[in-house]
Amino acid sequence: MNLLKSCYICVLIISLAGCKVSCSSGNIEPDKTKTVTSGNNNTELSGAIIKNDIDIEASGVKISQVYLMNEDREFLKENEAAMGEKIYLVIKADTGWVKINDRSFLGASERIMTAAGHVAVDAVDIFKDYDTEGLPAEDAHLINLSAVITQADPGVKDFVVRFKVWDKKGKAEVKGSYKFKLK
Repeated sequence: MNLLKSCYICVLIISLAGCKVSCSSGNIEPDKTKTVTSGNNNTELSGAIIKNDIDIEASGVKISQVYLMNEDREFLKENEAAMGEKIYLVIKADTGWVKINDRSFLGASERIMTAAGHVAVDAVDIFKDYDTEGLPAEDAHLINLSAVITQADPGVKDFVVRFKVWDKKGKAEVKGSYKFKLK
């Protein structure tokens, strides 16, 4: 057994709006919120609400909100989670994913590392089971990536998450990273 895998056990849960997580839009609190502009034509992130110090880039897809929530579906004020507690990355897209017969064909990856760079989880193509049939296009507007740290070496409290969501039938993609700590 790989020593790293025996030191860090993480569970990765990925869902779309229609699968497991249905977030209400609600009002996003203004603290620690940034509105950004990026992309070739300055529209992909223009006016987007980005919380939790999430670094994000978007190309070919219009993003409206990106933030973190806890397992009770409450907005995280601080990027912290207790051992065994789920932390959700929520990406709300307005437009941009290719639709074929009301289906979207997305890929998603997530890599969770300690602050020292040790990889705890490396999920390369989370939606690969949907390559043939795709996902309902209406569900592709709300993407949730989540992880649970269930065990870590003593003293390891800081993690970095790198994520990417891409359109397998088009050129659109969203990628970025955020940091979080264990309480």
